[in-house]
Amino acid sequence: MRLTLQQKHGVIPSQLLISPSPLKASLIIASFGSSTPYKAHVFDLDVTQDPNYTPPTVEKPLRYGALPEIHHQFRDDPRSPPKIITLVFLAAVLACLPALFIVWGGIGANVNHLGQAMQQAPIAHTLFFGSIVAMEGVFFMYYSSWNLFQTLPVAGTVALVAFVSGTKALREVQGRRLAGLR
Repeated sequence: MRLTLQQKHGVIPSQLLISPSPLKASLIIASFGSSTPYKAHVFDLDVTQDPNYTPPTVEKPLRYGALPEIHHQFRDDPRSPPKIITLVFLAAVLACLPALFIVWGGIGANVNHLGQAMQQAPIAHTLFFGSIVAMEGVFFMYYSSWNLFQTLPVAGTVALVAFVSGTKALREVQGRRLAGLR
């Protein structure tokens, strides 16, 4: 029995188009254990080419092997902006500090409770304030000379101290608020 199937050459893979002999199609059903699998020859596929069609060139498949040497050109390390820009932003931040203190006074922040807070939890408040200052120091060192790998461990340590001491300091402040002192 012979079947004729007409298909455009663009649909058929190029490896099948250039095959000199008929292609054999088999049905294979695997098995488990020691039994033999089922394997039966189903049909032969004879690909005849259209005489007007030029067969495509088959590219050699990609094989892993030695490649030509790659020469990397790394960029220079990033540098800080000019000092004049840094000084302008520093002046802007310092100019805002008086406004910050005025707003704090306007919303009722006072320093009268500082003595009581330092009596009840001196270590927590001191470590929390110190960790805030230390984090600013870490930022400055990163800006001026450190790289990211030097900055991250120090910043992580300072952040851990800030978290633990800040939790204890806020617990003390909450206790004063619940007592009606704030």
